[in-house]
Parts: sequence; structure tokens; C-alpha cells
Amino acid sequence: MFRIFTCISGEHDWRLVLLAGLVCFVASIVAVNIFHRAISSQAGTRLIWIAIAGAAIGYGIWATHFIAMLAYEPGVPTGYSIALTALSLAVAMLLTSGGLGFAATESSRWRAPIGGAIIGAGIASMHYLGMWALEVPGHVTWSLDLVAASIVLGMLFGYAALAIAVRYQDRWMSTAAALLLTLAIVSHHFTAMGAVGIVPDPRLAPDAMSLSPAFLAVAIAGVALSVLGMSLVGVLADRRLALRTHRFEEIISQLSLARHQVEASQRELQEQKLRLDTAINHMGEGLCMFDAEKRLVVCNDRYANMYRLPPELLVPGTHHRDIITHRIVNGILKGEASDSAATQRLATLNALPANEISSRVDELADGRLICVTRQPMAGGGWVATHLDVTEQRRSEAKITHMAQHDALTDLPNRVLLKERLAHALSITRHGGPNLAVLMLDLDRFKDINDTLGHSAGDALLQAVAARLRRCVNDTASIARLGGDEFAVIDYVTDPIIDGGLLAEKIKKALSEPVDLGHHRVTTATSIGIAIAPRDGTDSDEILRSADLALYSAKSRGRGSFRFFEPELDQLLQARRGLERDLRSALLNGEFELHYQPFLNVATGETSGFEALLRWNHPQRGMVSPVKFIPLAEETGLIVPLGEWVLRTACAEAAKWPDDLKIAVNLSPAQFRSQDLVPVVISALANAGIAPHRLELEVTETAIIHDSEAVFAALGQLHDLGVRIALDDFGTGYSSLSFLQRFPFDKVKIDRSFVSELSGPTDESRRIARAVVRFAVSLGKTTTAEGVETREQLDILRADACAEVQGFHFSPPIQGTKVAQMISERAPAMTERPVVRRAIAGAAS
Repeated sequence: MFRIFTCISGEHDWRLVLLAGLVCFVASIVAVNIFHRAISSQAGTRLIWIAIAGAAIGYGIWATHFIAMLAYEPGVPTGYSIALTALSLAVAMLLTSGGLGFAATESSRWRAPIGGAIIGAGIASMHYLGMWALEVPGHVTWSLDLVAASIVLGMLFGYAALAIAVRYQDRWMSTAAALLLTLAIVSHHFTAMGAVGIVPDPRLAPDAMSLSPAFLAVAIAGVALSVLGMSLVGVLADRRLALRTHRFEEIISQLSLARHQVEASQRELQEQKLRLDTAINHMGEGLCMFDAEKRLVVCNDRYANMYRLPPELLVPGTHHRDIITHRIVNGILKGEASDSAATQRLATLNALPANEISSRVDELADGRLICVTRQPMAGGGWVATHLDVTEQRRSEAKITHMAQHDALTDLPNRVLLKERLAHALSITRHGGPNLAVLMLDLDRFKDINDTLGHSAGDALLQAVAARLRRCVNDTASIARLGGDEFAVIDYVTDPIIDGGLLAEKIKKALSEPVDLGHHRVTTATSIGIAIAPRDGTDSDEILRSADLALYSAKSRGRGSFRFFEPELDQLLQARRGLERDLRSALLNGEFELHYQPFLNVATGETSGFEALLRWNHPQRGMVSPVKFIPLAEETGLIVPLGEWVLRTACAEAAKWPDDLKIAVNLSPAQFRSQDLVPVVISALANAGIAPHRLELEVTETAIIHDSEAVFAALGQLHDLGVRIALDDFGTGYSSLSFLQRFPFDKVKIDRSFVSELSGPTDESRRIARAVVRFAVSLGKTTTAEGVETREQLDILRADACAEVQGFHFSPPIQGTKVAQMISERAPAMTERPVVRRAIAGAAS
């Protein structure tokens, strides 16, 4: 940087430096203005303007360089080669024309950077060719870093100048672009001159044909200023002429556009009037407009047809009073058709606020509903629309009905029931009669639905709804709450007598057989009754009380009714507590398995053990399976609990001799879990016992709900070698069909038949023996459950029953005592005292 300042201040004549700067700035102004003219020109003339702009700036660069060179005083005589001086001028014009042309024709974001780089290259080429034309008695040396800096400066300022010139064309921005272009030339020149060093050599002398500096200075300056001045004047004149021409063309264009707009507006007004008339007459609504004097301005055909108005009443200027009178006197509106009725109607309409929107619904004599909306106008009067809302109101009523009624039975649903119940309770709370709320549940509806199909179940529900309607009076409300659950509410004078009579009437009506086409079914009903306000003062509380009573009625044997009692709530809380404890019992290790042996009748030896689940609660003690097994079934906890039983029983059986089997009961919920087969395989694998040692006992209840899925799972297990037993044989009506559909390995006779073998009547004994003999005749292993006496054992042996199980031989015992029983196995069937000693030893 110091070298550059030294060069400018010590080696140049300031007068010529200022002259060079002036020539450069004028050339830049001319070039920028011509460049703007080129941008606004058509493609054909653009190249001419680009060539002129390139010639102007090229000559300006050349003139600037050589004037500045004349200001340069290196201390030795100088001269310039004519050929190289001319060549530098040509190169400057060509390259700058190329840079300006690229920036003017391209539209990409690279137009200014690339154009500026080309102009910078033109400046550099001109300068160094001009320096090559310098002839001195010595050698010229160069500082390469300043050479590179001079080229970069020329390109950067050239880019900046074009970046402004291509985006802005006003006077100030054009001046800024010219200044930047001047900086590109000047900064390049003096930086490049700072890079020059001359080493004198007396042996060298300038060429005799060289141009003298004095002549070159005068010629360059004079020609440059005259050429550039004429170019600038020409550009400015061209621009002014072009601007005036453009303004004249704009005025002509605007006048033509205005004429077309006027014509288009006239056509559009005609079309809009036609469209407006068409739209008004094709509206779905009736439309009428009345002025401040209540006289008709306009109406459409829909309005006229809606009220059957004659042509004389459709003429603009007809009074509103005449049209209303015509509607009423001719019986178009529903109601009295008289002049007094018309007068009263007009008084009502005249009382409507003049500055507010109003709406009403008129009912016509033919049943149609017309919604009339009146919209006041600013200058007085109003516009009214008349919309036929008959179908809309019917649809709304239908939707409301569907939202509040059950789709199958058309009875009110829970939502509407709670609304009616809340209304009835408010009457009761304000001194009205007591209210009886009955909750109904069809007994064994799911069995009918599963066995006969959903269509039969739907038909049964529709029949129940019809019978309930016949059982109650007009003050009662019936609702279907979902599934097979119904509710009835009615006012009662004597809660106990009236509520009980209504429940008995419903029970009797619903217990009669129902013909379902191909089937005739009979069902019973459980009913829970709550009385308001005694059992609850709001809808949620009274429904909860009735639901508790229903639950109690079902638990007492079904087909009965029961009134709510406060103790039922306590029972429910106890049940919830038991459920809560049941959920944590498995994690806390409170469950254990007891094992009851089943014996071979022929040999008297133990064939295996049945695993029976027991719950040893830390506070409750031993909880009966009758209490917690159904609860586990309802809550779904039976699935993880059943998996634990399977794994624990198999692990225990692994400690026994290989000829002993382990029997495990399966719940219906386990078949619905989809994990039964993998769990059984995992339990066998982890315990390391053979599949044939595991017997899975399945009841008819488990099969009947989803027989296809159950048989599919049992088939997979049977193929693995697991033995499948049909439990509680004889208690259901589907046993024979199940035996035909699946190859059970064992049939277990229910204990109810075994107990009847020594029953008090001959008929019961004969039926029980018939069941036993039939089971034996199936050719499968037959096990009798619940053997408690020697007499029962003798009968079973006589009827060739294969296995027996019951308290006559052993109660369920803990796993630790099974090993002792196994070690003392003996032919207990032949000598009973031996059996009792073995049992006594096992129980000790």
C-alpha cells in the first residue's frame, strides 16, 4: 500500500492525474447511460448500443491509462509503440463490450459477477498491453502481488458497478454506478503502476517511431472529451426522445383501454341484469322487497308461487297490506281466514322493529313451514326471504330422534332416559309422587345370541321391547341402555306394592316363549328396583342404586327381582376391595396350588393330580375360589392367573414319576387371549415334562361362546400330545355335539350326577347311572368327580368307570405333601383301611 501512495505522490503529475480521472468519469457516465439504453432496447438494436457502450468505456479506459501514463515521471525518457498502443485500445473495447453485453442479455443471478469479471479483465488487458507499449532506456520489473491486487480490484469494482446498473436506472444510481466503474479503472491503474519498477540501461534507447508523450497527451484528451461528450449528448437525446415516445404510446394505450372498459362495462351491466333476473327467479327462497312506504319494489317467481299470489298483486307499488290480507282471507296461512284475522296479523307485523333483523316461522294450511327473515334497508323498507324449512325441520326431528333412541328397538336410549329421569326427579323433589326405577337384564341372553346368531338375538330384543310397551301405562318411560339391559321408570303411590306389581307384570310378560321363526326360545329376566327419593335424588345416584339391586337379583339365582337396600352398596364396596386385593395378589405371591389325586378304579393306584387354585390372603385368610374365581373371570385377571397356574403345575409335576399326570382347568377367557397355545408350549418346555402328562380340562361354557376358536386351539394342543378332557359332562345341552366335533381323551362326569348315585329316589339314581354308563360307552377315559362314599365307589366300579376323584380318597393337599403320598402309593381300591392309612400319612 505504501508503494502505491509513493508512486502516485512522487512519480506522477497531479494535473494529468486529475485530467485522467475526469476523462474516466465522463466515459463511465456515457457507458452507464448507453448500457441502460441497451437494456430497454429490443434484441435487434441492443447489440448496437452494447457496441457503442463498449467503445465508449473502452476508449475511456484507454484514454485514462495513457493520460495517467503521461503523468508518470519515471526519471528516464519514455516513448510508446504505435502498434501495441492501438492493440490495447481494441482489446479494451472488445472485452468491455463483452462484459456489458453479458450483463444486458442474461437474466440469471450471475449476470453482474460474470459481466464485472469480464470488464475487469478488459481493464487489466488494456493496462498491461499499454505498459508493454512503453519504451524506456532500461528494463521494466513487476511486483506480482500488486499485479494480482490490481486485477482483483478491477473485477470487484466492475461487479459492483454492474450490480447497481442492472437493477437501477435513475439519475443518482446511474451516477453511483459510474463512480464505481471509475474506481474500477483508476484503482486498477494506480495499483498496477505501483507494481512497476524501471531499471535504467544506457545501452537501450526508445524507438525512433515512438509517439512523443506531449503529442499523445493532447490528442488523447481532446479526442476523448469530444467523442465522449458527443456520445453522452446522443444518449441523453435518445433517452428523452424515447421517453416522450413511450409516454405518448402510454396515453394512446390508456385511451384505448378506457374505451374497451366502457364497452365491457356496458356489456357486463346488461349481462348482470340478465343474470340477476335469472338468479332471483331461480332462487330456492322466495324474495320480496318493500320500500319505506311498505310498497312492493320487486319479488321473484318463488315468492309468488309460494303464496299463490295473482298477477295484480305482483305489480311494483302494491301495498304490503293487500298481500298479507290475500294470504289470510284465502286460507293460505294456517288459522282463521277472516278480515279480523288479517287485521290482527298486520298489527303484529307492523309492531316488528324497523331497524332490526327479525325472523319467524309461518305454518301454511297445507302443512308447510316457511321461515321468513326480514332485513331492514338503510333508506327505509326491508328485504324479506321466505324459505321452505319443512324437510329441514323433519330431518332435524329425525336426527334428534335417532340421537335419543335405540336404533334396534326404537326405545329411548340412556341419554333421553337421563333427561326424562331428571325431569321426573324434579317433580318428586317438589312434592310429587315417588318414582320407581327398574333395571332389567335378560338372563342367558348371550347364550342365545351366540348359539342362534345375532339376528335371532336382535329379534328377541325387539320382542322384549314390544312386550315392555304393553306392560306399562302412559306415565312410564322405557329405555334400552345397551345390550340386553333395559330400564323402566314410573310414578308409584306405594313404592313396595306398586313397584313389586310392576316387576311381577314385567317378569310374567317376558317369561312367555318368543317365536323367532325357526326357533322358539324362553328367557327369564332379573330386575333391580330403586325408589326415589329414598334411594337417590339425582339420576346418577338412583340409576346406580337400581343397578346394584339388579346385580343382587342376578346373584340370587336370576329370574327374580330385588329392591335396593343400603347393604348392597356395602357389598359392592366389599367386592371392589376384593377386586383390588386380587389385582395385587399375584404380584405378592399370595396364590398357591393344592392337588387332588384321581385314582385308577381297577388298580387303586394314583393316576395323577388335579391342580386347584387357592388364595391365601394375608388379612382375609383362605379366600374361597367361589368368591374370587368369578371375579377374576369378570375382570380378565384369570388370563395371567391361568398362565401362572399352568407354569407352576407343570414345574411341580416335573418332580413326580413319569406315569403321573397333572390336570389343569382352563377358563373361557384364556381361549380369547390368543396366547394359550404358546403359554402351554412354554410351560412344558420350561418344566421339561412330556406333553402327554398334561391334561387340560375344558368346560362346555368355555366352548359354547366361541366354539370355532376353542376347537382350533384345542386341536393344536392335541396335536402336540397334550390330553384334552371335557369337564362337567352331562350339565349342558351341547355335550353330544362337542363329542362329535372333537376327539376328547377324557370325559369327567359332573359331581351332581355322582352324588345322585346314592340319592334318595330311584328316579334320580337311575338317571345318574344312565349318564355314567353313557359316558363309559363312549370309549374314552371316564373320571367321576366328587366321590364321597364307598357306595358311590362300588356303583362306579360296577359300571366300569375308569377313574375316580373325591374326598372319599383325599382332599386337595399342598404340593409338599404330594411327595409323601406318592412314596406311599398302594392298591388303595382293594382294601379301604390301607387307603385311609395312606391318606392319614399324607395329611399328617
